[in-house]
Amino acid sequence: MPDLEVRFENIQPICMVIGELKQQLVEELPHFGHHGLFFQNDEITTGQMNNKTEIKINLLTGQLLYFHNERGSFIDLKNDDILAKLQSLASEHSLKITTEPLKNPTEKEFLGYHDFAIKAKQLLELFRMHLQGNFTLIHLWPHHFDFSLEWFTGKKDEQIGIGISPGDADYPFPYLYMNPWPLNENVVENSLPLGKWHTNQWTGIKVEWDELVQFMPKDAAAKINDLFNIANKNFK
Repeated sequence: MPDLEVRFENIQPICMVIGELKQQLVEELPHFGHHGLFFQNDEITTGQMNNKTEIKINLLTGQLLYFHNERGSFIDLKNDDILAKLQSLASEHSLKITTEPLKNPTEKEFLGYHDFAIKAKQLLELFRMHLQGNFTLIHLWPHHFDFSLEWFTGKKDEQIGIGISPGDADYPFPYLYMNPWPLNENVVENSLPLGKWHTNQWTGIKVEWDELVQFMPKDAAAKINDLFNIANKNFK
């Protein structure tokens, strides 16, 4: 089981700055997509913005790349003064950042988060291939550092949030969550094939990481889809 503090405590604040920069570079998007980052090819990235700009962290090299109009600027996140270099880049591109001093992540932290992110994103992408109708991309949210997507009915703001958290202040280990909204309290009377109904502070399905990774990825995604079909009874 990956350790919470080693996994991301210094990477997350850097991602929050990247998210802040992204919000200044793109228009407001549905489901707060302008706040979200992505994970692909071993990297946390904004994706390509306005056909000319990308900001990303490569978790294998420990570098941040600000790429604009085919010109790259690098920050060595393991050794450089990260805040000073980010402030210089922001100023150069007429952007603003507001953050505390940033600590240098270690090689262990980069690789630990890399291992978690690959598995979490793969499970959600495989599950996403089961869906029909309206649903979002899979975002990495800097504030909580969770991966999630939203499925929605298109009526009365009805939606189900499906995500994987690497752990948080209340739960130190990764878990999958599934939250139907607006909540019909009767939905928790349905039995679950794995995981449990969580009713403290938030209501939804919670599945411990150990329960998910005991299955092969495609089988785990099928199990997540079984849970989704139960959560969807919230709107019946």
